[in-house]
Amino acid sequence: MIDFKNRLYKIIEIFTIKNVSYLSVVLNLASIILGIIYLVKPLYSFLWDVFGIILLISLFVNLLLVYLNLDKINNANRLGKRTSLLCYFYLVFVIFAMLSLMSGNLSTSITYSNEIIENFGAYLTTYFSYFGILIYGIFIGLIDIKNIKNKNFWEFKKRFEGNKSKEIIRAKEILYKIFTILTRVIFIIGIIFAINVLFGVFEIITTGIVLFTPQFGTFFSFIFLANTIIYLKLKKKKWNPKKYYRTAIIGILISGISMTPFFLNHSIVINAENKFLDMFGQDWREQIPVEVNSYFLQTTFSIPGYFLGIPPKSSIIEEQTLFYKGEGINLYFDAYMPLNRGKNLPGENSTIIRIHGGGWVSGDKGHMNMMQMNKYFAAQGYIVFDIQYGLFDGTMPFVDPNTPDYNKGDFNIDDMMRHLGIFTIFLAEHADEYGAKLDSVFISGGSSGGHLASAMALAIASRKYTDIFSQNLTIKGLIPFYPANGQMVYFGIDGKEEFKNPEKLIEEDSPPCLIFQGTHDILNYFSITNNFRNTYLSEGNYECAILWMLLGGHASDFYFSGYYNQIFLYYMERFLYFYH
Repeated sequence: MIDFKNRLYKIIEIFTIKNVSYLSVVLNLASIILGIIYLVKPLYSFLWDVFGIILLISLFVNLLLVYLNLDKINNANRLGKRTSLLCYFYLVFVIFAMLSLMSGNLSTSITYSNEIIENFGAYLTTYFSYFGILIYGIFIGLIDIKNIKNKNFWEFKKRFEGNKSKEIIRAKEILYKIFTILTRVIFIIGIIFAINVLFGVFEIITTGIVLFTPQFGTFFSFIFLANTIIYLKLKKKKWNPKKYYRTAIIGILISGISMTPFFLNHSIVINAENKFLDMFGQDWREQIPVEVNSYFLQTTFSIPGYFLGIPPKSSIIEEQTLFYKGEGINLYFDAYMPLNRGKNLPGENSTIIRIHGGGWVSGDKGHMNMMQMNKYFAAQGYIVFDIQYGLFDGTMPFVDPNTPDYNKGDFNIDDMMRHLGIFTIFLAEHADEYGAKLDSVFISGGSSGGHLASAMALAIASRKYTDIFSQNLTIKGLIPFYPANGQMVYFGIDGKEEFKNPEKLIEEDSPPCLIFQGTHDILNYFSITNNFRNTYLSEGNYECAILWMLLGGHASDFYFSGYYNQIFLYYMERFLYFYH
Protein backbone atom coordinates (compact mmCIF):
# COMPACT_ATOMS: atom_id res chain seq x y z
CA MET A 1 0.00 0.00 0.00
CA ILE A 2 2.80 2.40 0.95
CA ASP A 3 4.70 1.52 -2.21
CA PHE A 4 1.55 2.22 -4.26
CA LYS A 5 1.17 5.64 -2.65
CA ASN A 6 4.80 6.52 -3.33
CA ARG A 7 4.37 5.56 -6.99
CA LEU A 8 1.16 7.57 -7.19
CA TYR A 9 2.90 10.64 -5.76
CA LYS A 10 5.71 10.26 -8.28
CA ILE A 11 3.21 10.04 -11.15
CA ILE A 12 1.45 13.20 -9.91
CA GLU A 13 4.78 15.07 -9.57
CA ILE A 14 5.91 14.10 -13.07
CA PHE A 15 2.49 14.97 -14.47
CA THR A 16 2.71 18.40 -12.81
CA ILE A 17 6.18 19.06 -14.18
CA LYS A 18 5.01 17.95 -17.63
CA ASN A 19 2.11 20.40 -17.62
CA VAL A 20 4.20 23.24 -16.22
CA SER A 21 6.86 22.57 -18.87
CA TYR A 22 4.37 22.76 -21.74
CA LEU A 23 2.74 25.84 -20.22
CA SER A 24 6.15 27.50 -19.81
CA VAL A 25 7.11 26.90 -23.45
CA VAL A 26 3.78 28.21 -24.79
CA LEU A 27 3.67 31.31 -22.56
CA ASN A 28 7.32 32.22 -23.15
CA LEU A 29 6.91 31.84 -26.91
CA ALA A 30 3.80 34.04 -26.83
CA SER A 31 5.64 36.67 -24.75
CA ILE A 32 8.53 36.69 -27.25
CA ILE A 33 6.23 37.13 -30.26
CA LEU A 34 4.14 39.82 -28.56
CA GLY A 35 7.30 41.55 -27.33
CA ILE A 36 8.62 41.81 -30.89
CA ILE A 37 5.27 43.17 -32.10
CA TYR A 38 5.25 45.72 -29.26
CA LEU A 39 8.73 46.97 -30.20
CA VAL A 40 7.80 47.25 -33.87
CA LYS A 41 4.45 48.93 -33.20
CA PRO A 42 4.15 50.20 -29.60
CA LEU A 43 0.85 52.06 -30.23
CA TYR A 44 -1.70 51.03 -27.65
CA SER A 45 -3.98 48.09 -28.32
CA PHE A 46 -6.12 45.94 -26.03
CA LEU A 47 -3.68 43.21 -27.04
CA TRP A 48 -1.06 44.85 -24.81
CA ASP A 49 -3.26 44.37 -21.74
CA VAL A 50 -3.52 40.68 -22.57
CA PHE A 51 0.21 40.60 -23.32
CA GLY A 52 0.99 42.05 -19.90
CA ILE A 53 -0.95 39.33 -18.10
CA ILE A 54 0.67 36.61 -20.23
CA LEU A 55 4.12 38.02 -19.51
CA LEU A 56 3.67 38.09 -15.73
CA ILE A 57 2.29 34.55 -15.70
CA SER A 58 5.20 33.41 -17.90
CA LEU A 59 7.78 34.73 -15.47
CA PHE A 60 6.12 33.12 -12.46
CA VAL A 61 5.63 29.81 -14.29
CA ASN A 62 9.33 29.79 -15.24
CA LEU A 63 10.32 30.15 -11.59
CA LEU A 64 7.87 27.43 -10.58
CA LEU A 65 9.30 25.08 -13.22
CA VAL A 66 12.86 25.72 -12.06
CA TYR A 67 11.85 25.08 -8.44
CA LEU A 68 10.21 21.77 -9.38
CA ASN A 69 13.23 20.76 -11.44
CA LEU A 70 15.69 21.42 -8.64
CA ASP A 71 13.46 19.42 -6.32
CA LYS A 72 12.91 16.39 -8.57
CA ILE A 73 15.78 16.06 -11.03
CA ASN A 74 18.26 13.25 -10.38
CA ASN A 75 21.73 14.76 -10.02
CA ALA A 76 23.37 11.32 -10.12
CA ASN A 77 23.53 11.33 -13.93
CA ARG A 78 25.31 13.82 -16.13
CA LEU A 79 22.18 15.23 -17.85
CA GLY A 80 20.40 15.74 -14.55
CA LYS A 81 23.43 17.47 -13.06
CA ARG A 82 23.80 19.77 -16.07
CA THR A 83 20.10 20.60 -16.07
CA SER A 84 20.24 21.45 -12.37
CA LEU A 85 23.15 23.79 -13.03
CA LEU A 86 21.17 25.38 -15.87
CA CYS A 87 18.31 25.97 -13.43
CA TYR A 88 20.60 27.62 -10.89
CA PHE A 89 22.11 29.77 -13.61
CA TYR A 90 18.60 30.72 -14.73
CA LEU A 91 17.73 31.99 -11.25
CA VAL A 92 20.92 34.06 -11.14
CA PHE A 93 20.18 35.32 -14.65
CA VAL A 94 16.68 36.41 -13.58
CA ILE A 95 18.17 38.52 -10.78
CA PHE A 96 20.65 40.26 -13.07
CA ALA A 97 18.13 40.54 -15.93
CA MET A 98 15.60 42.36 -13.73
CA LEU A 99 18.29 44.80 -12.61
CA SER A 100 19.34 45.24 -16.24
CA LEU A 101 15.76 45.95 -17.36
CA MET A 102 15.59 48.73 -14.80
CA SER A 103 18.94 50.26 -15.70
CA GLY A 104 18.44 49.89 -19.45
CA ASN A 105 15.10 51.68 -19.47
CA LEU A 106 16.41 54.38 -17.14
CA SER A 107 19.39 54.99 -19.42
CA THR A 108 17.24 55.55 -22.49
CA SER A 109 15.05 58.04 -20.61
CA ILE A 110 17.86 60.37 -19.47
CA THR A 111 19.67 61.07 -22.74
CA TYR A 112 19.21 63.95 -25.17
CA SER A 113 19.37 61.70 -28.22
CA ASN A 114 16.71 59.24 -29.34
CA GLU A 115 19.04 57.61 -31.88
CA ILE A 116 19.30 53.84 -31.47
CA ILE A 117 23.02 53.89 -32.28
CA GLU A 118 23.81 56.39 -29.53
CA ASN A 119 21.68 54.45 -27.03
CA PHE A 120 22.67 51.04 -28.35
CA GLY A 121 24.08 49.83 -25.03
CA ALA A 122 20.92 50.70 -23.13
CA TYR A 123 18.62 49.09 -25.71
CA LEU A 124 20.84 46.01 -25.91
CA THR A 125 20.76 45.66 -22.12
CA THR A 126 16.97 45.92 -22.03
CA TYR A 127 16.16 43.60 -24.93
CA PHE A 128 18.83 41.01 -24.11
CA SER A 129 17.50 40.77 -20.55
CA TYR A 130 13.86 40.57 -21.58
CA PHE A 131 14.18 38.05 -24.40
CA GLY A 132 16.96 36.19 -22.59
CA ILE A 133 14.68 35.29 -19.68
CA LEU A 134 12.01 33.98 -22.04
CA ILE A 135 14.31 32.03 -24.39
CA TYR A 136 16.09 30.50 -21.40
CA GLY A 137 12.71 29.49 -19.98
CA ILE A 138 11.76 27.78 -23.25
CA PHE A 139 15.06 25.91 -23.28
CA ILE A 140 14.54 24.49 -19.78
CA GLY A 141 10.94 23.60 -20.60
CA LEU A 142 12.01 21.71 -23.75
CA ILE A 143 14.63 19.74 -21.79
CA ASP A 144 11.92 18.62 -19.36
CA ILE A 145 9.49 17.70 -22.15
CA LYS A 146 12.14 15.70 -23.97
CA ASN A 147 13.04 13.76 -20.82
CA ILE A 148 9.60 13.46 -19.26
CA LYS A 149 9.62 9.64 -19.67
CA ASN A 150 13.29 9.25 -18.81
CA LYS A 151 13.25 7.61 -15.35
CA ASN A 152 16.96 8.10 -14.86
CA PHE A 153 16.40 11.85 -15.29
CA TRP A 154 13.82 12.06 -12.51
CA GLU A 155 14.23 9.16 -10.09
CA PHE A 156 16.50 10.01 -7.20
CA LYS A 157 19.67 8.00 -6.81
CA LYS A 158 22.49 8.66 -4.43
CA ARG A 159 25.28 10.22 -6.36
CA PHE A 160 28.64 8.50 -6.37
CA GLU A 161 31.14 11.23 -5.54
CA GLY A 162 34.26 9.27 -6.50
CA ASN A 163 37.72 10.13 -5.33
CA LYS A 164 37.80 13.89 -5.50
CA SER A 165 40.86 15.85 -4.55
CA LYS A 166 40.85 17.95 -1.41
CA GLU A 167 41.30 21.07 -3.58
CA ILE A 168 38.06 20.37 -5.50
CA ILE A 169 36.14 19.64 -2.32
CA ARG A 170 37.52 22.78 -0.69
CA ALA A 171 36.63 24.91 -3.75
CA LYS A 172 33.06 23.59 -3.67
CA GLU A 173 32.78 24.41 0.01
CA ILE A 174 34.02 27.97 -0.58
CA LEU A 175 31.56 28.48 -3.45
CA TYR A 176 28.75 27.10 -1.30
CA LYS A 177 29.58 29.52 1.51
CA ILE A 178 29.82 32.49 -0.86
CA PHE A 179 26.45 31.74 -2.48
CA THR A 180 24.87 31.08 0.90
CA ILE A 181 26.07 34.43 2.25
CA LEU A 182 24.95 36.30 -0.87
CA THR A 183 21.49 34.74 -0.92
CA ARG A 184 21.06 35.33 2.81
CA VAL A 185 22.03 39.00 2.39
CA ILE A 186 19.56 39.46 -0.48
CA PHE A 187 16.91 37.68 1.59
CA ILE A 188 17.45 40.11 4.48
CA ILE A 189 17.42 43.04 2.04
CA GLY A 190 14.12 41.72 0.75
CA ILE A 191 12.67 41.79 4.27
CA ILE A 192 13.84 45.41 4.71
CA PHE A 193 12.41 46.36 1.33
CA ALA A 194 9.07 44.72 2.15
CA ILE A 195 8.81 46.58 5.47
CA ASN A 196 9.61 49.85 3.70
CA VAL A 197 6.99 49.21 1.03
CA LEU A 198 4.31 48.73 3.65
CA PHE A 199 5.34 51.33 6.21
CA GLY A 200 8.17 53.55 4.91
CA VAL A 201 9.02 54.55 8.46
CA PHE A 202 12.80 54.61 8.68
CA GLU A 203 13.33 58.25 7.76
CA ILE A 204 16.60 59.26 6.11
CA ILE A 205 18.37 55.94 6.77
CA THR A 206 16.30 54.12 4.17
CA THR A 207 15.21 57.01 1.95
CA GLY A 208 16.89 55.42 -1.06
CA ILE A 209 15.08 52.15 -0.44
CA VAL A 210 11.70 53.87 -0.23
CA LEU A 211 12.52 55.82 -3.40
CA PHE A 212 13.30 52.74 -5.48
CA THR A 213 11.32 49.87 -3.99
CA PRO A 214 7.68 50.82 -4.71
CA GLN A 215 8.10 51.98 -8.32
CA PHE A 216 10.41 49.06 -9.17
CA GLY A 217 8.48 46.64 -6.98
CA THR A 218 7.54 44.23 -9.77
CA PHE A 219 11.20 43.79 -10.73
CA PHE A 220 12.18 43.29 -7.10
CA SER A 221 9.38 40.76 -6.67
CA PHE A 222 10.98 38.43 -9.23
CA ILE A 223 14.46 39.13 -7.86
CA PHE A 224 13.49 38.16 -4.32
CA LEU A 225 11.51 35.12 -5.47
CA ALA A 226 14.41 33.81 -7.55
CA ASN A 227 16.79 34.42 -4.66
CA THR A 228 14.46 32.61 -2.24
CA ILE A 229 14.49 29.51 -4.45
CA ILE A 230 18.31 29.51 -4.54
CA TYR A 231 18.46 30.05 -0.77
CA LEU A 232 16.03 27.18 -0.08
CA LYS A 233 17.85 24.74 -2.33
CA LEU A 234 21.23 25.56 -0.82
CA LYS A 235 19.98 24.99 2.70
CA LYS A 236 17.49 22.17 2.10
CA LYS A 237 19.77 19.41 3.36
CA LYS A 238 20.75 21.38 6.48
CA TRP A 239 17.32 22.62 7.57
CA ASN A 240 14.49 20.72 9.14
CA PRO A 241 11.14 20.88 7.26
CA LYS A 242 9.71 23.45 9.66
CA LYS A 243 12.51 25.94 9.05
CA TYR A 244 12.48 25.22 5.32
CA TYR A 245 8.78 25.97 4.89
CA ARG A 246 8.91 28.97 7.21
CA THR A 247 11.65 30.50 5.07
CA ALA A 248 9.70 29.66 1.90
CA ILE A 249 6.61 31.41 3.24
CA ILE A 250 8.63 34.50 4.22
CA GLY A 251 10.22 34.58 0.76
CA ILE A 252 6.83 34.36 -0.95
CA LEU A 253 5.50 37.12 1.32
CA ILE A 254 8.48 39.35 0.47
CA SER A 255 7.82 38.83 -3.23
CA GLY A 256 4.10 39.45 -2.82
CA ILE A 257 4.57 42.62 -0.77
CA SER A 258 6.98 43.94 -3.40
CA MET A 259 4.16 43.53 -5.93
CA THR A 260 1.66 45.39 -3.74
CA PRO A 261 2.13 48.80 -5.44
CA PHE A 262 1.39 47.10 -8.77
CA PHE A 263 -1.83 45.58 -7.41
CA LEU A 264 -2.90 48.99 -6.05
CA ASN A 265 -2.85 50.60 -9.50
CA HIS A 266 -6.59 50.23 -9.86
CA SER A 267 -7.24 52.08 -6.60
CA ILE A 268 -4.92 54.91 -7.69
CA VAL A 269 -6.79 55.24 -10.98
CA ILE A 270 -10.19 55.27 -9.24
CA ASN A 271 -8.98 58.11 -7.02
CA ALA A 272 -7.67 60.04 -10.04
CA GLU A 273 -10.90 59.46 -11.95
CA ASN A 274 -12.94 60.89 -9.09
CA LYS A 275 -10.72 63.98 -8.96
CA PHE A 276 -11.17 64.59 -12.67
CA LEU A 277 -14.91 64.08 -12.40
CA ASP A 278 -14.99 66.79 -9.72
CA MET A 279 -12.86 69.17 -11.78
CA PHE A 280 -14.19 68.64 -15.30
CA GLY A 281 -17.58 66.94 -14.99
CA GLN A 282 -18.99 63.50 -15.75
CA ASP A 283 -18.34 63.83 -19.48
CA TRP A 284 -14.75 65.03 -19.22
CA ARG A 285 -13.47 62.39 -21.64
CA GLU A 286 -16.02 63.34 -24.27
CA GLN A 287 -14.74 66.91 -24.09
CA ILE A 288 -11.44 65.84 -25.67
CA PRO A 289 -11.65 65.50 -29.48
CA VAL A 290 -10.73 62.10 -30.89
CA GLU A 291 -7.88 63.54 -32.97
CA VAL A 292 -6.40 65.15 -29.85
CA ASN A 293 -6.86 62.08 -27.69
CA SER A 294 -4.86 60.04 -30.22
CA TYR A 295 -1.69 61.84 -29.05
CA PHE A 296 -2.26 60.81 -25.43
CA LEU A 297 -1.61 57.60 -23.52
CA GLN A 298 -4.54 55.31 -24.22
CA THR A 299 -4.29 53.40 -20.96
CA THR A 300 -3.30 54.39 -17.44
CA PHE A 301 -0.74 51.59 -17.22
CA SER A 302 0.97 49.32 -19.74
CA ILE A 303 2.77 46.26 -18.36
CA PRO A 304 4.78 45.78 -21.61
CA GLY A 305 5.83 49.42 -21.28
CA TYR A 306 6.96 48.77 -17.72
CA PHE A 307 9.31 45.98 -18.82
CA LEU A 308 10.33 47.08 -22.32
CA GLY A 309 10.08 50.83 -21.78
CA ILE A 310 8.04 53.54 -23.44
CA PRO A 311 9.94 54.76 -26.53
CA PRO A 312 11.16 58.37 -26.12
CA LYS A 313 9.40 60.89 -28.37
CA SER A 314 11.31 62.89 -30.96
CA SER A 315 11.71 66.64 -30.58
CA ILE A 316 14.03 69.51 -31.40
CA ILE A 317 16.40 70.08 -28.47
CA GLU A 318 18.47 73.20 -27.97
CA GLU A 319 20.96 72.61 -25.19
CA GLN A 320 22.86 74.85 -22.80
CA THR A 321 21.57 78.32 -23.67
CA LEU A 322 22.92 80.99 -21.31
CA PHE A 323 20.27 83.31 -19.85
CA TYR A 324 22.16 84.84 -16.91
CA LYS A 325 25.76 85.56 -15.98
CA GLY A 326 26.59 87.34 -12.75
CA GLU A 327 27.18 86.88 -9.01
CA GLY A 328 29.94 84.45 -9.93
CA ILE A 329 27.55 82.01 -11.61
CA ASN A 330 26.25 81.06 -15.05
CA LEU A 331 22.69 79.86 -15.55
CA TYR A 332 21.55 77.88 -18.59
CA PHE A 333 18.42 76.26 -19.93
CA ASP A 334 17.53 73.54 -22.43
CA ALA A 335 14.61 74.06 -24.82
CA TYR A 336 12.50 71.19 -26.18
CA MET A 337 10.38 72.00 -29.23
CA PRO A 338 8.05 69.96 -31.48
CA LEU A 339 9.40 68.83 -34.82
CA ASN A 340 6.76 70.71 -36.81
CA ARG A 341 6.75 73.83 -34.63
CA GLY A 342 3.55 72.70 -32.90
CA LYS A 343 1.23 72.82 -35.88
CA ASN A 344 -1.98 70.80 -35.34
CA LEU A 345 -0.69 69.39 -32.06
CA PRO A 346 -2.62 69.40 -28.74
CA GLY A 347 -0.20 71.76 -26.96
CA GLU A 348 -0.49 74.50 -29.59
CA ASN A 349 2.91 75.90 -28.51
CA SER A 350 1.87 76.49 -24.91
CA THR A 351 4.87 76.86 -22.61
CA ILE A 352 5.98 74.49 -19.87
CA ILE A 353 8.71 75.63 -17.48
CA ARG A 354 10.37 72.73 -15.67
CA ILE A 355 12.36 73.25 -12.46
CA HIS A 356 14.67 70.51 -11.17
CA GLY A 357 14.84 69.29 -7.58
CA GLY A 358 17.79 68.44 -5.36
CA GLY A 359 17.11 69.99 -1.97
CA TRP A 360 18.04 73.51 -3.19
CA VAL A 361 21.71 72.43 -2.90
CA SER A 362 22.13 70.02 -5.83
CA GLY A 363 20.53 68.74 -9.02
CA ASP A 364 20.54 70.00 -12.56
CA LYS A 365 18.50 70.25 -15.72
CA GLY A 366 18.84 67.61 -18.41
CA HIS A 367 19.49 64.04 -17.32
CA MET A 368 18.71 64.91 -13.69
CA ASN A 369 15.26 66.30 -14.48
CA MET A 370 13.14 63.70 -16.27
CA MET A 371 14.34 64.38 -19.82
CA GLN A 372 11.94 61.88 -21.35
CA MET A 373 9.00 63.85 -19.94
CA ASN A 374 10.36 67.02 -21.54
CA LYS A 375 10.60 65.26 -24.91
CA TYR A 376 7.20 63.69 -24.42
CA PHE A 377 5.39 67.00 -24.04
CA ALA A 378 7.44 68.73 -26.72
CA ALA A 379 6.21 66.05 -29.13
CA GLN A 380 2.65 67.02 -28.17
CA GLY A 381 3.24 70.60 -29.23
CA TYR A 382 4.43 72.23 -26.00
CA ILE A 383 7.55 74.38 -25.79
CA VAL A 384 9.38 73.02 -22.77
CA PHE A 385 12.10 74.95 -20.94
CA ASP A 386 14.27 73.00 -18.50
CA ILE A 387 16.05 75.64 -16.44
CA GLN A 388 18.76 76.15 -13.85
CA TYR A 389 18.83 78.46 -10.85
CA GLY A 390 21.46 79.39 -8.27
CA LEU A 391 21.98 76.70 -5.63
CA PHE A 392 22.85 77.05 -1.98
CA ASP A 393 26.49 76.02 -1.69
CA GLY A 394 26.02 74.06 1.51
CA THR A 395 28.19 71.32 2.91
CA MET A 396 25.53 68.62 2.68
CA PRO A 397 27.16 65.16 2.50
CA PHE A 398 24.67 63.82 -0.06
CA VAL A 399 25.11 66.52 -2.72
CA ASP A 400 25.12 64.83 -6.11
CA PRO A 401 28.62 64.84 -7.67
CA ASN A 402 27.00 65.45 -11.08
CA THR A 403 25.72 68.85 -9.93
CA PRO A 404 27.66 71.57 -11.81
CA ASP A 405 29.77 74.01 -9.81
CA TYR A 406 29.08 77.02 -12.01
CA ASN A 407 25.66 77.70 -10.47
CA LYS A 408 26.52 77.33 -6.78
CA GLY A 409 26.80 80.18 -4.30
CA ASP A 410 25.49 81.50 -1.01
CA PHE A 411 21.95 81.76 -2.37
CA ASN A 412 18.77 81.72 -0.35
CA ILE A 413 15.20 81.16 -1.54
CA ASP A 414 14.78 84.83 -2.46
CA ASP A 415 17.86 84.61 -4.69
CA MET A 416 16.55 81.47 -6.36
CA MET A 417 13.22 83.16 -7.04
CA ARG A 418 15.09 86.13 -8.46
CA HIS A 419 17.03 83.83 -10.80
CA LEU A 420 13.79 82.23 -11.95
CA GLY A 421 12.44 85.73 -12.50
CA ILE A 422 15.44 86.55 -14.70
CA PHE A 423 14.52 83.59 -16.86
CA THR A 424 10.94 84.88 -17.26
CA ILE A 425 12.32 88.21 -18.46
CA PHE A 426 14.62 86.39 -20.91
CA LEU A 427 11.70 84.27 -22.09
CA ALA A 428 9.49 87.29 -22.64
CA GLU A 429 12.19 88.83 -24.84
CA HIS A 430 12.96 85.68 -26.84
CA ALA A 431 9.62 83.82 -26.93
CA ASP A 432 9.20 84.34 -30.68
CA GLU A 433 12.51 82.57 -31.35
CA TYR A 434 11.08 79.41 -29.82
CA GLY A 435 7.49 79.87 -30.87
CA ALA A 436 6.46 79.84 -27.22
CA LYS A 437 3.08 81.22 -26.19
CA LEU A 438 3.36 83.54 -23.21
CA ASP A 439 -0.39 83.67 -22.63
CA SER A 440 -0.45 79.94 -21.85
CA VAL A 441 2.27 78.97 -19.38
CA PHE A 442 2.50 75.99 -17.03
CA ILE A 443 5.15 75.56 -14.34
CA SER A 444 6.20 72.19 -12.96
CA GLY A 445 8.92 70.67 -10.82
CA GLY A 446 9.68 67.96 -8.29
CA SER A 447 10.60 68.15 -4.58
CA SER A 448 12.51 71.42 -4.05
CA GLY A 449 11.72 72.11 -7.70
CA GLY A 450 8.07 71.51 -6.86
CA HIS A 451 8.32 74.09 -4.10
CA LEU A 452 9.97 76.65 -6.37
CA ALA A 453 7.46 75.92 -9.17
CA SER A 454 4.60 76.56 -6.73
CA ALA A 455 6.11 79.79 -5.41
CA MET A 456 6.99 81.01 -8.90
CA ALA A 457 3.59 80.25 -10.46
CA LEU A 458 1.61 81.76 -7.60
CA ALA A 459 3.85 84.82 -7.36
CA ILE A 460 3.53 85.57 -11.09
CA ALA A 461 -0.23 84.98 -11.00
CA SER A 462 -0.65 87.33 -8.04
CA ARG A 463 0.87 90.24 -10.05
CA LYS A 464 2.48 91.48 -6.82
CA TYR A 465 6.09 90.80 -7.76
CA THR A 466 6.57 92.82 -10.91
CA ASP A 467 10.08 93.70 -9.74
CA ILE A 468 11.09 90.03 -10.00
CA PHE A 469 9.00 88.38 -12.71
CA SER A 470 7.96 89.41 -16.19
CA GLN A 471 4.27 90.20 -16.30
CA ASN A 472 4.01 89.09 -19.92
CA LEU A 473 3.48 85.50 -18.77
CA THR A 474 -0.02 84.21 -18.06
CA ILE A 475 0.06 81.17 -15.76
CA LYS A 476 -2.56 78.64 -16.82
CA GLY A 477 -1.59 75.87 -14.44
CA LEU A 478 0.76 74.57 -11.76
CA ILE A 479 1.95 70.94 -11.57
CA PRO A 480 4.17 70.26 -8.55
CA PHE A 481 5.52 66.80 -7.79
CA TYR A 482 5.79 66.07 -4.03
CA PRO A 483 6.52 69.78 -3.29
CA ALA A 484 8.97 70.44 -0.45
CA ASN A 485 7.24 73.57 0.84
CA GLY A 486 8.87 74.87 4.00
CA GLN A 487 11.48 72.10 4.14
CA MET A 488 14.41 74.37 3.31
CA VAL A 489 14.67 75.36 7.00
CA TYR A 490 16.30 71.96 7.63
CA PHE A 491 19.07 72.96 5.22
CA GLY A 492 19.62 76.32 6.88
CA ILE A 493 18.24 78.21 3.87
CA ASP A 494 16.25 81.37 4.53
CA GLY A 495 14.01 83.66 2.49
CA LYS A 496 10.71 85.52 2.48
CA GLU A 497 8.01 83.66 4.37
CA GLU A 498 5.64 83.57 1.39
CA PHE A 499 8.42 82.21 -0.83
CA LYS A 500 9.36 79.52 1.68
CA ASN A 501 5.72 78.57 2.19
CA PRO A 502 3.97 79.31 -1.13
CA GLU A 503 0.52 78.43 0.23
CA LYS A 504 0.59 81.98 1.63
CA LEU A 505 0.42 83.20 -1.98
CA ILE A 506 -2.75 81.26 -2.82
CA GLU A 507 -5.76 83.37 -3.76
CA GLU A 508 -9.27 82.72 -5.02
CA ASP A 509 -8.17 83.12 -8.64
CA SER A 510 -4.82 81.29 -8.34
CA PRO A 511 -4.06 79.01 -11.31
CA PRO A 512 -5.37 75.41 -11.38
CA CYS A 513 -3.13 72.89 -9.69
CA LEU A 514 -2.48 69.16 -10.16
CA ILE A 515 -0.20 67.53 -7.58
CA PHE A 516 1.69 64.22 -7.67
CA GLN A 517 2.13 62.85 -4.13
CA GLY A 518 3.23 59.49 -2.75
CA THR A 519 1.55 58.37 0.44
CA HIS A 520 4.86 57.01 1.76
CA ASP A 521 7.03 60.01 0.93
CA ILE A 522 9.25 60.25 4.01
CA LEU A 523 11.03 63.42 2.87
CA ASN A 524 8.04 65.58 1.97
CA TYR A 525 5.20 64.26 4.07
CA PHE A 526 1.74 64.19 2.50
CA SER A 527 0.62 66.72 5.13
CA ILE A 528 2.52 69.40 3.16
CA THR A 529 0.51 68.64 0.05
CA ASN A 530 -2.73 68.36 1.99
CA ASN A 531 -2.11 71.75 3.58
CA PHE A 532 -1.44 73.26 0.15
CA ARG A 533 -4.72 71.98 -1.29
CA ASN A 534 -6.69 72.88 1.85
CA THR A 535 -5.47 76.46 1.47
CA TYR A 536 -6.85 76.47 -2.08
CA LEU A 537 -10.20 75.31 -0.73
CA SER A 538 -10.21 77.84 2.11
CA GLU A 539 -9.79 80.60 -0.49
CA GLY A 540 -12.81 79.31 -2.37
CA ASN A 541 -10.68 77.88 -5.17
CA TYR A 542 -11.61 74.28 -5.98
CA GLU A 543 -9.31 73.81 -8.96
CA CYS A 544 -6.63 71.90 -7.09
CA ALA A 545 -6.39 68.12 -7.07
CA ILE A 546 -3.94 65.68 -5.52
CA LEU A 547 -3.33 62.37 -7.27
CA TRP A 548 -2.29 60.04 -4.48
CA MET A 549 0.25 57.35 -5.37
CA LEU A 550 -0.47 54.58 -2.86
CA LEU A 551 2.72 53.33 -1.16
CA GLY A 552 4.72 55.69 -3.40
CA GLY A 553 7.89 57.15 -1.91
CA HIS A 554 9.83 60.30 -2.69
CA ALA A 555 10.58 60.75 -6.41
CA SER A 556 8.37 57.78 -7.29
CA ASP A 557 8.02 59.25 -10.78
CA PHE A 558 11.74 58.62 -11.31
CA TYR A 559 11.09 55.57 -13.51
CA PHE A 560 9.36 57.04 -16.56
CA SER A 561 7.85 53.66 -17.50
CA GLY A 562 6.79 52.90 -13.93
CA TYR A 563 3.16 52.56 -12.94
CA TYR A 564 3.17 55.74 -10.84
CA ASN A 565 4.56 57.91 -13.61
CA GLN A 566 2.41 56.30 -16.31
CA ILE A 567 -0.75 56.95 -14.30
CA PHE A 568 0.15 60.56 -13.53
CA LEU A 569 1.28 61.21 -17.10
CA TYR A 570 -2.09 59.95 -18.36
CA TYR A 571 -3.93 62.57 -16.30
CA MET A 572 -1.30 65.31 -16.51
CA GLU A 573 -1.46 65.51 -20.31
CA ARG A 574 -5.23 65.84 -20.14
CA PHE A 575 -5.00 68.46 -17.38
CA LEU A 576 -2.66 70.48 -19.61
CA TYR A 577 -5.03 70.19 -22.55
CA PHE A 578 -8.07 71.38 -20.58
CA TYR A 579 -6.33 74.48 -19.23
CA HIS A 580 -3.88 75.43 -21.97
